[in-house]
Amino acid sequence: MAFSKPFFSKLIPACIGLIASAILLVSCNNNDVNKIDLTATGTDGSTFPIQGEIDKDKTSNCGTATPYSSSGTGTTTGTTTGSTGTTNNLFTINSRMYFTTGAYITLKFVYDATQNQGSVDAQQGFTYSGLPSLGIPAALANFGKIFWGGSGVPVDTATSNAQSLSYLTVSLDLVGKKVDSGSVGLALTQCNTTDFVKCTSSTSNSMCFTQDGINCFNVNSIAGTTVSIKGDINCTSNAIPAGSSTTTQ
Repeated sequence: MAFSKPFFSKLIPACIGLIASAILLVSCNNNDVNKIDLTATGTDGSTFPIQGEIDKDKTSNCGTATPYSSSGTGTTTGTTTGSTGTTNNLFTINSRMYFTTGAYITLKFVYDATQNQGSVDAQQGFTYSGLPSLGIPAALANFGKIFWGGSGVPVDTATSNAQSLSYLTVSLDLVGKKVDSGSVGLALTQCNTTDFVKCTSSTSNSMCFTQDGINCFNVNSIAGTTVSIKGDINCTSNAIPAGSSTTTQ
């Protein structure tokens, strides 16, 4: 079947347009490596975004990883020993990431190097400060799943030291609460604790959120609508994990 010359004249501009669109799409995707894109959906049918670009000036790293301790005494669990020495499989990940808008989220979960997903921490979990000036409420969640795939958390399992994360690529599927009342934004500061009930002035391996610097903050005391929080976190920074200067994304 032969095509006329006018046909090709019309086809060429169309092909150029498709190529340009593809280049723009790839460019946009590459620019999303420092972005949080979450959506909270309430049981009342309401939705609000937890979205924005991460402020790298305020977010010096994408979190810290410390060997997991179930007792809070510094005893590391979840280790394996081989011909090359001891490997720590479990790490506690603590992250605080600031948006360019001034809002921020905090995230705490246990990373298992032998898995590609895990659960949010039942005590601290996920919090979002909200943007009251724009009518976007604060939100908290301490139940749900975190997916990090094959390389979403750049932890060096051969070291027992605390590490800074140079990037964090995870997907969230959480259940929490939208804060309908109370000054919860003020509660999103942390303090050392040994029992998750009271703050302590001494250094501890465990931390909780506090509103007054004395009492730990309990998500169950918040009056709010139950929400489902889903989406992706893509954070990059200039930090290099301790003991793993060759880590690449």
